[in-house]
Amino acid sequence: MDTKNLGSTLKKLRTEKGIGLRQLSRQADISPASLVAIEKGTSSPTLATLGKILSELGYDLADFFVMSKKVADAPVCLQTEMLSLADKNRTYKYLLPKTAKRRFILVHETIAPTEKQSEWEQHDYDLAGAILSGSPAELEIISQGKWKLKVGDAFYIPAHKQHRLTNLSKRPLTLITVSESHKPK
Repeated sequence: MDTKNLGSTLKKLRTEKGIGLRQLSRQADISPASLVAIEKGTSSPTLATLGKILSELGYDLADFFVMSKKVADAPVCLQTEMLSLADKNRTYKYLLPKTAKRRFILVHETIAPTEKQSEWEQHDYDLAGAILSGSPAELEIISQGKWKLKVGDAFYIPAHKQHRLTNLSKRPLTLITVSESHKPK
């Protein structure tokens, strides 16, 4: 989805929910000017920022990008049918996307070595994962601690916990994550 379409779709969702621009910017913890630029299509948000905005609108990244795409409930998802999302530091490839029958989402994530400090994230669902390559990484969960992770290590983040995963390597960090399907508000 290009920046212009992304912005107009976000604005449409916001106005359909009856949420004002200032209210959404406050709830998503971004400046009103940044939200205006995103909605006008003159600025492209990071995946973390987009996730915050969508969460306040009652959606998650998977919901947002499959709205217009028919996703089959087949037990197999072919690589040619997989959806990928990316910003300058991260790529998310939905290996098993959300469907009407599937209760979880399986994602292959890549974090570039150029991202020095990851943005804080918070989800309405539990998230688990495992590091595949490119370690070390640092997982920080507010009020729980910090951990250095290497290839083969796994993690679990409870719903609503603020966290960030930072690539400490000079190579791309790859991981697999699984999360419970999010139900729109």
